[in-house]
Formats: sequence, C-alpha cells, structure tokens
Amino acid sequence: MVPETRAAIARVLAAFARSRTDAEPCFRAWLNEYGALYGARFLDPGEREVRALRSQYDAPESAGFHELLFCAHTWFAFAVRSTLARHGLVDAAEESHFSWFRDDAGPLVHPPAGEGSRDVFQPLYLALVPRAVRHALGEYYTPEWLAELILDEAGYRGEPEMRLLDPACGSGIFLVLAIERSRGQLRRAGISEDEAAGRIVRSIHGFELNPLAALAARANYRLALGEGGRSIPARSIPVRRIDALLSPGEIEPFDLVVGNPPWVRWDYLTEKYRQATLPLWKKYGLFSLTGFQARLGGGKKDLSMLFTYACADRYLKPGGRLGFLITQEVFKSKSAGEGFRRFRLGEEGEPLGVLAAHDFTKLRPFEGAANKPAALVLAKGVPTSYPVPYFTWERAGGELKRSCLEARPLGSVVGPWITQPFGAAAQFPLCDNSPYRARLGANANPYGVFWLEVLESLPGGKLRVRNLTEMGKRPIPPVTQAIEADLVFPAVRGADLGRWRAATAIHVLIVQDPETRRGYAEDLLGSRWPLTVAWLAQFREELAARALFRKYHRQGGHPYYSQFNISRETFAPFKVVWQRMSNDLRAAVVGQWAGPAGRKAIVPLETTAFIATSSEEEAHYLCALMNSMTVREFVRSFSASGRGFGTPSVLEHIGPPPFDSAHAVHARLAELSRVLHGQQDGEAAATLGEIDSLVEGL
Repeated sequence: MVPETRAAIARVLAAFARSRTDAEPCFRAWLNEYGALYGARFLDPGEREVRALRSQYDAPESAGFHELLFCAHTWFAFAVRSTLARHGLVDAAEESHFSWFRDDAGPLVHPPAGEGSRDVFQPLYLALVPRAVRHALGEYYTPEWLAELILDEAGYRGEPEMRLLDPACGSGIFLVLAIERSRGQLRRAGISEDEAAGRIVRSIHGFELNPLAALAARANYRLALGEGGRSIPARSIPVRRIDALLSPGEIEPFDLVVGNPPWVRWDYLTEKYRQATLPLWKKYGLFSLTGFQARLGGGKKDLSMLFTYACADRYLKPGGRLGFLITQEVFKSKSAGEGFRRFRLGEEGEPLGVLAAHDFTKLRPFEGAANKPAALVLAKGVPTSYPVPYFTWERAGGELKRSCLEARPLGSVVGPWITQPFGAAAQFPLCDNSPYRARLGANANPYGVFWLEVLESLPGGKLRVRNLTEMGKRPIPPVTQAIEADLVFPAVRGADLGRWRAATAIHVLIVQDPETRRGYAEDLLGSRWPLTVAWLAQFREELAARALFRKYHRQGGHPYYSQFNISRETFAPFKVVWQRMSNDLRAAVVGQWAGPAGRKAIVPLETTAFIATSSEEEAHYLCALMNSMTVREFVRSFSASGRGFGTPSVLEHIGPPPFDSAHAVHARLAELSRVLHGQQDGEAAATLGEIDSLVEGL
C-alpha cells in the first residue's frame, strides 16, 4: 500500500474516533447489512483475516476488524464520490453508510489511459482491502479478458436494440465493456454522445446487493458513458440495489443475461438464506436429494446453480442467451450437478439449450484462487443437443491456448459430462453388470477424538494412546491414556496413498457397529470396553455437537459417539483403496497389518474410496485396472479434480468385469500389480505398458 493511502485511512480512523457518536449509527447499519449479506464469514472473521487487515494499516492488536474495514470502505466510498464530483458528475445516489465522513483532501481516482483497467476503482479497492479478507468474503474481480469472452460467446456486439442485464454486477466490469461496445456501434451510426448515453441507459442494466460494489458500479457506468454521461442524472443510472433471487421486482425481460454470479456452497449460506431460497431450489428441480444426503447439505450444491436457473427464468426472453461464469463442478460432479444438468426450468418449464461450455480449471484466472471456474452459454426455449462444444483453456509459453472437445452426459441424461476429442469412441463401461461396488472410507470425526497415535502396548490387551489433535480443525484438548486394543485399527488416509503403495501412519478408534450402522450400545461398550467409554466421555460435548451427528444420528436416538460410513466391508481382509480428493487415480492394495494393536485389517478413512475383496489376487487385479492409463484418462474425462474426483461413483462408469482366476488376462494383471507393489520406485515403464495393453484388450 502506498504511504498516501495508509495516511488517508489514518485520517478516517482518527475521524471515526473523534466522531464516534455521530458515526455509530452508520457503522451499526453497515455492520448489520454486511452481516446479513455475508453471515459468519463477515461477523466472525478468522485470525488470518484479522492479522492481514491490521498489518495493512499498521494497526495495534486492540484495533477491531470491523472498525478497520468500515473505515477502509468509508474511504473507498469517499474516493468514488470525489472522483465523480471532479469529473462534473454530481452523485445524488449517496450511500448513507459512509456519508458521515467529510474531508477537504478528497482523493481523485483517475481513469487509466491505454490498456489500463476499465474498472476505474478496482486498483484502489485492491489496495485498501487485503487479499485474505476479500477472498474470505468471496470477493473476486473478473478479469477483463474473461468478461470480454463471455460477451463474445453470448453474441453481444453492442447492438443498441439489444437489452442486456448483469444480475450480480459487482463493480460493473461487464457493464463497462458492454457500454464500450454499444458506444462504438452508435458512434459509427453517427449518433451524438448525449443521445447514445440515453439509449445505453435504457438497454444496459445491472443489479447488485453489496452497497459498496453497487456504488462503484454506478460510478464506473457513468464514467464509461463518456461526455454523454453528463446529461444523465445519477438516479437514472440503471444499476439497482436488489437481490436478484429474492427481490426480482417487475422488469421487462432481456435479450442477454451475462455476468459472474455469486459462488457460495450451500453449507456456507446463512441458515436464513437457505430457508428463504429453498422453495426456489425445489421449484427448479435443483434440490432433488432426499434423506441423509439432503440433511448433509444438498450434495454440496453451489448458489451459482440456482442463480443461473432463476435468472434464465425471470430475466431472459424466450430465445435469449445467458452467459455466466460458474463452477466447473456443475458439469462434472455427480449428485450436486444432477438437477442442474436437466437443463429445464422445473418439471414442466422451458428447456435451456447449452450452446457451449468453457473450462478454465488449468488456467486459474482469478487472483490467488484455487477454485474451478468455467463458463456456460445457453439459450432459453430450446433443448440441449449433445454433444456440446467444450473448450479447455491453459497457458502455454506465456500464451493462452484453447482446445476444443465435445461433452456428453455419462450414464444418463443428467450424468456427469464426459469430455473427449470429437468422434472419440466410447470404451466404457468394461462390463454392463459389474458386481463391484465402491464405498467411502470410514468417517471418524472429529480427528482429535478418534485418530490416535499408539505409544505402547500394555499388558492385558490395552494400549497407551494419545489423540492427534494437531490433525483436526477443532480445538480439542490433548489426552494420553490407556484404552482397550479391541476397537483400535491401523488406518490409511488419502495422504498415505500413492500408486501401488500405501503407508499406515496412524490408528483409528472405531466404536460403530458395522451391522446396525450406529455406535455400539452404551451398555455393551461399558461392559466390554470400560476404558474406551472413559475415553469417549471426556469428549462428550464435542461429539454431541457434531453437525453430522445432529442431522443424522441424534434423531434416531443413536449413541453420541456414533460414526459414519462404517460397514462390514470396512473390515474386509483385502481392499483396493484410492484417493478420493485428487486429480488422478492412485490406487493401492491393503490387507492386514501386524502392529501394536495386533494383526488387524487396515481401515480406509474418509479421504479415500475403496473396493472390498475376499482375496488378495482379486484386489491386485482391480488395482491394476484402476491404475491403468486407459482407466485414469477415462475418469479424468468426466470427474472434476478436487474433493470429489475419486468418489465411489466413478466405479459405476468403469464397470470392472468380475475377476476370474482362470482368465489369463485377469491373472496376469493381478501378478503385475503384485510386482509393482514390491518395487522400490513403485513403477516400471515396461510393466505399466503391459498393464495398459491388457486393459485395452478388455
């Protein structure tokens, strides 16, 4: 941050301290509005965000997060107003939250020349609010080239007769770029600046709920109008502060709807907003899960999904086009994206025809973000016709590279999209009625209670253990004590797995009955394993407070220590295990392990998926198949990298044929997997090549 900006914030902080009585109503109104907008992310900031903001302004430890941010927002609003005033654009649409501050040395933000940002106020906001705070609140600026691409793909060339809406316009980059295109068309048609400005404000509109972003969007809009903007009153600038989902109002439909809608996962929405929007999720068929998955948060759905459907329904003309930046998981995820991939507005509503999709996951175009951005272009009133053009983007040699693939649903019309080169032949499933079923690893949360380090074996079948509090996110007190060895098992996490190898670095306490799928009865636990009962009792409060327990086990009267995803298969003698959260398949065979808790089956944990088998040879056959390049490339073609890449459902699409020990190819695959598990480097090119050839022959 430049010294002048830091000095300016110091002036605002000093004014806030001097005028706290006058400023307090504005501060409280701002606090309430942003709290309702962002929920816990704003009201209860993390330590990282607090430190970043204090460091930005050299503020002492006593400085409050919200007071600092309020003063930064105040200065930003003051800079916007001052800039407009010095360009002869009096802003009558004042933001009351920030009107308390007055300063004769008001800042001037200059519109950049040449290739500078068209969003005039973006550099100032980036300087005022540190990245950690912006990202925690979900504030990301759309790169100009990406906004230009969306406008191109939606077919907008600046035609004056076409009406355009950005329903979540932020600081207005899509609006500014659209205005530039429209001004160019009108200029070439010989239209005066004043008349052009009048036409533009009737055709290019924006909605935005965030008060500071809306202020910047209105200002950017007015500056983008050029000289003609002087003839347009501030109240006529068509950037409205409304919630496009919950407060749509009456408005004439648009030819084009474009933008970057909010990306917020269902479980990060405030409870109030979940309940308010739930009828819309159901109306559009997006909240289709029931039972356990519904209670767990809707299959990790994202608000951008609902935003897409609601905006297409409410704001788009029949035949109109929508171009949105959206999470790539809508194309590739299984449960979360199924309702979205119906591409129909409810059961009987109009179809939505996907015209093209763009995948930017390798490019990572958003500053400092590891999200999975994509773009979707669709037309209202026409059904989707497969295959859909699917463009992948990456950076090669400093240049942007775009590749064209085709996308089609896998398994059913709402299945995850498989993306392949045009004309690629389908090779999967290998078997139409595969007998194999994959499962999630055991969910033994919180880690600080159930994940253990075994310190030593004790007489009488007991162990001295300590809880691995450092591996969990919740603050749980460290404990070292003795428990029975019977329910302690060696465990494998996703991080412990590689291709052809698995390490056993921790143990896990399993207190779930694999038959009843709930915690062992308390009287049974107390009679057979009293030391384990004592261990659990000291964490009773933390265990009973778990969200999964409250949503699933508590209503059934199950013991407070009940766990999840534990069945007979968890303890099978042999298993093929792979990383669930990854960008590629990495599978290994695990069996039994003789350790301090005795000789026991290795238990895969929740960051893995696995197939249980009764024989080691069958497990190695499946492992060779899963690690083959043929299968890996196939899974990468339809499964999004990240937390759901290796989800158990991928096996349904692979369809491994049942193992036959008399089948020469099956036996050879098992033999090669066993060889690779025994090698030091884990892989050998010749052996891998043979595996790929054998799998291709299946």
